[in-house]
Amino acid sequence: MKKLLMVAIILMVGVSSAMAQKNVIAVGVNVNYGTEIKNVGFGGKLQYGLTDAIRSEVAFNYYLEKDGLGLWDASVNVHYLFDLGDKFKVYPLVGLGYANCKADWSIGYDYEDEDIESGSVSSGEIMVNLGAGAEYPLTNNLSLGLECKYQIINNFNQLVPTLGLTYKF
Repeated sequence: MKKLLMVAIILMVGVSSAMAQKNVIAVGVNVNYGTEIKNVGFGGKLQYGLTDAIRSEVAFNYYLEKDGLGLWDASVNVHYLFDLGDKFKVYPLVGLGYANCKADWSIGYDYEDEDIESGSVSSGEIMVNLGAGAEYPLTNNLSLGLECKYQIINNFNQLVPTLGLTYKF
């Protein structure tokens, strides 16, 4: 087991030395789908290359309201980039974040069309992101990305496939 771990570390160091990602700043937009809430969301992200292979990311996603239920999340993720060929990169990701869910309801209306009883409740929870992604550069500065992460939230877990564009400065 120790030998396998040592080989994996050597391979990661060897692969990471050819990536040239250190100090690269990128911003991006994405469209995603929450499998538990069964709805589309939109988001933005800011990425920064910490080393040649490790990239940090701050992300925010907002899901469209459906049936009185709204959701947004903010997270900080870390990617470990692997080159596959000249341009194609893949990465595992891990992150922490905060998810907020809000539900609005109305039980009915009286004869003057006023709410008899209505209200809303909001709940926020810490979440963990685990997943993987891939990106392909369309130009020197613009990349197309596909990502799939599993959000682990107290009593509410979901898979989130994402398609996005990222611009590198």
